[in-house]
Amino acid sequence: MPRLLPFPALRYQRVPDLTALVAPPYDVISAAGRVDLENRHPANAVRLDFPRDEGQGDPYERAAIRLSGWLGGGVLQQDAAPTLSIYRMTATDNAGRVTVTTGIVGALVLEEPGTGDILPHEQTTTKDKADRLSLIRATRINTSPIWGLSMAEGVNQTYQPSGDPHHRAVDDEGVVHELWIISDPARITEICDRISTAPIVVADGHHRFETALTYQHERPADDAGAAAILTYIVELAPDQLEVRGIHRIVNSLTCGLVDALTPFFDLTAADAADFTPAHAHVLPAMGALMVLTADGAWHATPKADAIPPELTLDSERVRFALEAHEPSLTYHHDAATLAQAVADGAAGAILLRPATVGQIRHVAETRTRMPAKTTFFWPKPRSGMLYRPLDA
Repeated sequence: MPRLLPFPALRYQRVPDLTALVAPPYDVISAAGRVDLENRHPANAVRLDFPRDEGQGDPYERAAIRLSGWLGGGVLQQDAAPTLSIYRMTATDNAGRVTVTTGIVGALVLEEPGTGDILPHEQTTTKDKADRLSLIRATRINTSPIWGLSMAEGVNQTYQPSGDPHHRAVDDEGVVHELWIISDPARITEICDRISTAPIVVADGHHRFETALTYQHERPADDAGAAAILTYIVELAPDQLEVRGIHRIVNSLTCGLVDALTPFFDLTAADAADFTPAHAHVLPAMGALMVLTADGAWHATPKADAIPPELTLDSERVRFALEAHEPSLTYHHDAATLAQAVADGAAGAILLRPATVGQIRHVAETRTRMPAKTTFFWPKPRSGMLYRPLDA
């Protein structure tokens, strides 16, 4: 069963409000966004998590030097004893609904996929992991958590916070991030024991998880720090998760997009003005996807007799419909970005419905995987709320 461990975290000192110090996950930060984050504070997390090549030597080594300076200068301080952290995110979505996600942050002991109870839920795309590997080699810290979903029912009741948070931040989307430190050994044991009773699904951070395994393999067997990874664990429950779809930009394919989809979907003309982030929330109730090309927009309802019944996810159905036409796809969670891509000359775009918590649970229980880029969990934990030193 999964093993979650406490660890003496590195935290920003004497700064309860971390708004200027935290950063989004590295893989959603643009070049301009990185500069903006750097300008917010000299110790913004982006300077460690996503160091910029400024032509002044290896950026990862400079990140390690910067980390040493922050420790020596008192910007960061290490917990006196192993701790866990309660991390709560409170967000308002496009429809005005408030989502509250409460999880626990600790060090999750690594397991090889297929050998234990840490279960990847998506296939991964080909992606250069050299960046993350170079960073961990140089700094010997985990700068941001992966996201795990615990299948232990009711586990979130073991880590409900009380009192004022130790740290708080508000991100650019208005999401409130709050963190409480747990240092009581008895409570830490209770939480870790409860989490160990059921598998954990890797929700976000598959590439970082794989990079951590690569790093563990190159380290001596007694390197305990390399045997775990910083992880944010949330109960796999509908009231704890906002799951969104990751949509498809069809850059090109060997025929028209509508022609490729027609054998597998019933297409009904729609208003292209509805191809919006808000309309994406309506699609599950309609039982349809939405397609946009330069010629117009359509709602697309899967034909039951044309698609194998075991393909229940929109990502699976779209892949099945397009695979014979050599599609070139890119992926994005924002409908406005897709509409702009079509305006700029892409063959088309498709809004997908999000996977449900039930579908994610089924994939975990059957130990299979969804296609790559199926789920987008929102909001995202911030880098810099805490760091995990591997040499604790």
